[in-house]
Amino acid sequence: MKNLRVANRYAKALLGLAEDENFSEKAFEDIKLIYDVFEENRELKTILKSPIVRVSKKLNILNSIFSKHLHPITMHYLTIITRKKRAALIQGIAHEFLKIHRERLDVELVTLITATEVDGKHTQSAKRIAATLTPRSNIEFNHVFDPGIIGGFILRIGDLQYDASVKKKISVIKKHLLEK
Repeated sequence: MKNLRVANRYAKALLGLAEDENFSEKAFEDIKLIYDVFEENRELKTILKSPIVRVSKKLNILNSIFSKHLHPITMHYLTIITRKKRAALIQGIAHEFLKIHRERLDVELVTLITATEVDGKHTQSAKRIAATLTPRSNIEFNHVFDPGIIGGFILRIGDLQYDASVKKKISVIKKHLLEK
């Protein structure tokens, strides 16, 4: 819990800096890229958490990965965090930054899980259901594919889950048949 608080403070500091320097949207894109890279690369997280790896090596790794893709201020921010030996918190800071930024814009992140690609009709249906489940005015979808749900969709909004999948319906029917 302590690291979450620290990450939240660093995220608020970056958001304040981004607003002061008028690059909030670019900072959001940069931090989303950083978060996605950390989500996909376990080795990077391990290297940055390791107390054995020198700060200079960590800086070289971050520069080689991000320097061509990030705004100079965002890159400088990563450098400062790494020099202060807080590189292990970068993913947590990114997560908190994205959360705070979405809250300020009144955007709800909704995970839409489907078995296949979704057409516009199904996306609109999912958006209507999500709008009834959240007080936020804007909805941003994070689309995940899971062939195991067979068909339909699952919506995750924070702690809520709306399950309209074929797998769930089969499970309910099976349970009902086994009870009799």
